[in-house]
Amino acid sequence: METITWIYVVLFFFGIYFMMIFLLLYWRNKETLFDYPAPKKNYSVSFLVPAYNEQRSILKTLNALVNIDYPAGKKEIIVINDGSIDNTAKIVRQFMKNHHEVRLLDKINSGKANSLNEAIKIARGELLAVVDADSYPKEDSLKKMVGYFDEAKVAAVTSRVLTLGGKSFIERFQAFDYVVIAWSRKILDFIGCVYVTNGPLSVYRTKLVRKVGGFDPKNLTEDIEITWHLLSKGYETRMSYSAEVFTVVPSKIGQWIKQRIRWNLGGMQTIGKYRNFFFRGKNLFGYFVISYVTLSFFLAFVGLLLFLRWFWLKASLSLFSLPQIFKGYNPFMFMEFNLALTLTFLLGMGFFVFAIIYYKAAIKHSDLKSKGILTLLIYLFIYRSLYTIPYIMALYKLIKGDIRWYTK
Repeated sequence: METITWIYVVLFFFGIYFMMIFLLLYWRNKETLFDYPAPKKNYSVSFLVPAYNEQRSILKTLNALVNIDYPAGKKEIIVINDGSIDNTAKIVRQFMKNHHEVRLLDKINSGKANSLNEAIKIARGELLAVVDADSYPKEDSLKKMVGYFDEAKVAAVTSRVLTLGGKSFIERFQAFDYVVIAWSRKILDFIGCVYVTNGPLSVYRTKLVRKVGGFDPKNLTEDIEITWHLLSKGYETRMSYSAEVFTVVPSKIGQWIKQRIRWNLGGMQTIGKYRNFFFRGKNLFGYFVISYVTLSFFLAFVGLLLFLRWFWLKASLSLFSLPQIFKGYNPFMFMEFNLALTLTFLLGMGFFVFAIIYYKAAIKHSDLKSKGILTLLIYLFIYRSLYTIPYIMALYKLIKGDIRWYTK
């Protein structure tokens, strides 16, 4: 077979292989998907809320945190005003008058990671709950997370992030996307491989975060980096699928691209930082997490390049030769149905079938309004294809050394 055919075969093989692993893990553990351990003690918790120009959402976030169902006197809320130039600090100070568990830490603008590190210095809780200033945890979310910390090796627990409505194409399919991401993360939890503790709501063991030096201010995705740092030290990370938090997502394609550029840049930074852990260590971090994430980055990009190559060299010739079709030209005459093409076609069809099954399983337990096959196809072929735009832009910026904070 030609080299290019082998590349197709390898791509489809790995795609089917990983989807089979996820589906098998799901079918084996689906009865316990929503289970979580009841805590044996009431841990003291410090909520850390980094905020930069969040006057539109900070009040709603504070109300959500105040209303979280947790024993009185066992939680504090620290808002870190990261040099906001709007009314964020003013709104927080007004709120503090009636809620004495809320504290405000004012500082010059230096980024989210640095803001969290400053708050960690004054936090009194045994646990740190990091919450984005535009995210709203459900009242019962914390109780469904803290029980995991009864295990001494657990360093962090993350939640299931869902989106807040939205009518635009990009908002509706982000809702779908977040459901898939959360489901996939919970499946990885069954094998101890949760590799992201998300920003909207994650809880950390305070002494361990301090022990590893806090969050990395140089990394654009501090939530990924801190997770990998803890895993590299032999600690465990978990996910509570029952603990829900709702977050605001980009409403326009341009905002979405900027956000995903940051995600991709931060992911690439993290892979580079922990590259020496490939196939090393005493847990699955070095043997699965790093290789899985790196391979996902690589194969997705190569797959799209191959599609573009095929479309340019083959399909475009047919699309732009319509006048010749009426003269008897066969647009499929270039296709030679040999063993190589047949094998690639069969693997491609297998990949497509497994993808449909995979996404059906992922959204089965969600409250999405649309779960039909048409929605699945649009998500698979249109929305997922958009991933390549921020990926290519992030790769270009990484090569240029243009690593700045891109966000929504």
